[in-house]
Amino acid sequence: MRLFIAFMLLFILFVSVYAGEDASQHNVSITISPFHLLNPEFHLTGEFRLASKMSVAAMLGAGAVTDEGKTYSIWEAGGQFRYYFLGSFTRGMMLGADVGYVDVNGQMANPMAYYVGARAGGFLGYKIVIKSGFTAEAQYGPVYVRENAENSELQTLINLKVGWSF
Repeated sequence: MRLFIAFMLLFILFVSVYAGEDASQHNVSITISPFHLLNPEFHLTGEFRLASKMSVAAMLGAGAVTDEGKTYSIWEAGGQFRYYFLGSFTRGMMLGADVGYVDVNGQMANPMAYYVGARAGGFLGYKIVIKSGFTAEAQYGPVYVRENAENSELQTLINLKVGWSF
């Protein structure tokens, strides 16, 4: 948590949050999560600008995960609403809501480690888009995950993504 707060403060101090936000022609961001590729799972996010300070994002993922020595195929779908309270779509700090669903093709020993089931939560994040379109973003926050009636818990949402905006 301290590392995340320090990271966010550095962005605020060293990056001008308001520079060129109204002149930006970027309205869509497509990003991937490099850390999901280690599973391997391809996780793609498409974010669509609604206004200078608001956007919605759709997320899809598919791949494989290994739990207790057994490999399972996994897929996920989700969405986010984002409000940029500092800055804008192209460079700023966001507050958002996240919902989604993750499923695997079997009975895992530790399904909560992969957020298997329905999830809902909030997050604080930061996004930067440079002039060429390269995009980087980070998100952190609590998320409630419910696999079934007997298995649910509070988890931590951590997203680090890179991609392109146009």
